[in-house]
Amino acid sequence: MKWFQRGQGQRHAGVVPLSGVTKSESLPEQAPRPLSAGGPVLQRIGGDSDQVVRMTTDAEPVILDIVHQGRGHFVVDALDAGLHSQSQLVYTDGPFACRALVNADDRTVRALRVQADGPWVIEAIAVSSALALDGAARSPASNVLHYEGGPGIASLCHEGDPRSEDGGYFLVDTFERSGNGFLDELANHVGPWRGEAPLTGPCLIYARSDGPWSISMQSL
Repeated sequence: MKWFQRGQGQRHAGVVPLSGVTKSESLPEQAPRPLSAGGPVLQRIGGDSDQVVRMTTDAEPVILDIVHQGRGHFVVDALDAGLHSQSQLVYTDGPFACRALVNADDRTVRALRVQADGPWVIEAIAVSSALALDGAARSPASNVLHYEGGPGIASLCHEGDPRSEDGGYFLVDTFERSGNGFLDELANHVGPWRGEAPLTGPCLIYARSDGPWSISMQSL
């Protein structure tokens, strides 16, 4: 699995907020929720400024349901036991919502570093809460899906982030259904992109994206 890490000196507008969310002089009452299949909350943290929070979900794979309601910057880094940054889960500005997958390989996340200038909430939920990929799905930002079908061809499309100079990144990995174990990399591109990749069977799909993306399945 490859981890995305954007240098602090390379900051740009970041991930596109969910549909209908734009920066304005009046702050929306609530950022929209990311795609979700529901499920119990294993840990809930929140704040309205910079904070470092210890994860209490041990080393099991979990999905992080992330929502930011502030107008300004919002950065979330996953930290290891030594509080070193393993990966950057979010790097954006303004109201925003997405989902991230952690502990799905041999890099255990022990804490989260959040940098924000407005209200934010992060909920840890079970991987069983991933949205089902039933034929096709579309998301405006990073998300986690589960696929239960047989071998097939995945058609992927990254629309890109028009606010960034490079068009934004698009990295898609697959994992075992339990989240324990990396399987394959379906895409690793910068800017708008369209292509196909094989899916051998049931799995979790974790897409990290700076802009809207979609996936559709065609069975063999």
